[in-house]
Parts: sequence; structure tokens; C-alpha cells
Amino acid sequence: MLTWALVAQAAAQSIPNPFDIVQRLPESLREAAQVPADVPPDVAANPFNIVEHQAPGSVVLTGGSGVGALFEPTDVLPTGDEMSDTAVFWFLVALLAFLSFSIAAKRNIVGKVWRGFLNDNALNIAQKEAAGLIGSTPYYLLYGSFLLNAGTFAFLIARHFSPKTFNNPGFLVVCLLLAGVLFLAKHILVNILGALFPVANEARRYNFLIMVFNCVLGLFLVPFNFLIAFARHYGDFMVFWTLALAGIFYLYRAMRATAIGSKFLSGNLFHFFLYLCAVEIAPAVVLVKLALLASE
Repeated sequence: MLTWALVAQAAAQSIPNPFDIVQRLPESLREAAQVPADVPPDVAANPFNIVEHQAPGSVVLTGGSGVGALFEPTDVLPTGDEMSDTAVFWFLVALLAFLSFSIAAKRNIVGKVWRGFLNDNALNIAQKEAAGLIGSTPYYLLYGSFLLNAGTFAFLIARHFSPKTFNNPGFLVVCLLLAGVLFLAKHILVNILGALFPVANEARRYNFLIMVFNCVLGLFLVPFNFLIAFARHYGDFMVFWTLALAGIFYLYRAMRATAIGSKFLSGNLFHFFLYLCAVEIAPAVVLVKLALLASE
């Protein structure tokens, strides 16, 4: 009786069988198999229907709202063309003023970071002199100047290739914050490795090596940022020239860093390659990928 009641109730409803192929039904049953107009779309939809092919770059939204655009990482970034050349110029002047203040805090700091950049003995002496708040403050100021100029450099590259999209104060702030977060995270990770493994002295030395190299690179980025922003006819050349210069800096730093950890390579080669891929190569690849997406 229960089965009969269920069958009768199903027959009384006007919802067709989604498994029926209407074209193969007899003429007398085709009309009954048609979907009534008052049937909700989600009930009438046959899950075995062949959905029309969507064009590349689009995705069907699950909420039934149709076809939407494919998500891109750059979609979350602020867009717009709101910064004039005058605003960019005065911002670069402010960065130059901060660099001048950082150098004036200790006039021989530039000579120390340059000598530490060139040889290991000068790096050891600079690291000993940088102990304490007073000794390390000039290095932190120069390092802060580098972070500001590195974020500005990323902003100017995106602005150069997509002036109508990534030329706004919001995107500039994102670039500055991203530069600070990336390098701060790297220093934190190196400190964690130094605390977990018996490489505390080497970790401190490597952190100071990163700081010295970035301080020197920050000195070079200041004039190149001006050239990228305002050398209209040579913009592409200046962008790729500065990227090549930064690449040479980091290759040289990798050679110096390898000398610091050379005694651990023979017994921990696998862990070294894990660190190299996760900390050194992966962030650079991500930044390059984001730059390519922004330039499209």
C-alpha cells in the first residue's frame, strides 16, 4: 500500500522524469514530458544535459547567476590612474630626504656598508660595531630606506607597464607593505632556523649580510627610481637594466652566503636545497609571476 501511494503521488505531480529523452517518446507522451512553465529551474534542470561550452577565461558561477570572469590574483589590487607625475616626483623626493637623514645619522655608515659589501673581514668588523641599539640604528635606517625604495621600484614597474591600472596611491601602499612583509618574514625565518638548529652564529651573520647588501642596493635604487619614473623614451631599458643590476647583487650575495654555510653543505645538502627553493627561489618566482600578470 505504501509503495502504491508513493507511485500515485509521483504520478499526480507535474514534474517530468529528467531521464526521459523527449525526442524518442511517442507523440502521445511528448506533450506530457514537456517541462511546465511553473516548474522551478533547479527542479527542471537535467543533470545529464550537455552544457554549452564556455569561452576560455570564464567560469560558471555555482549560485545560478550565470557566467562570471575568471579570478585573477591582480583582481584584489587597487586599480586606477590617480597619481600625477608631480605626486610621484614629490614622493621620490621624500624618499631621497629620508635617505639623506639616514646617512646624516652616522656619516661613515655608507663607507662601512660598502666595505662590508666587498669583503668578509669588513663585514665581521661592521657586525661587531653594530651591536646594541646605538650601533645598529644607522643600519636600520638605511635598511628602511631600501624597503621604501624597493616597494616604490615595484610600483614604478607596474605603473610603467600598466599606467591606466596600477597608478594610484592604494597600489603604492600595497607595494610598500609587501616589500616590508617579505623581507621581515625572511629575517624571522632565518632566526627560527638559527634557534632550532645549531647554526645560531651563522644565522645572525647571514641576517646581517642580507641587511648590508640591501643597504647598498637601496643606494642604487634611489636614482634608478627617478629614471624609471621620468625617462619616458628609455623606460623599458631602465626597468630591465635595474632588474639585471638587482639580479647581479643577489647572485653575488648568494656566493657570499654560500661561504657562510659551506661547512654545513656536505652533511646537510638536502636541507640546504629545501631552504634554497623555499626561501630564496620561490619568493622571487612569485614576484616575477605577479609582475607578468600586472604587465598583461
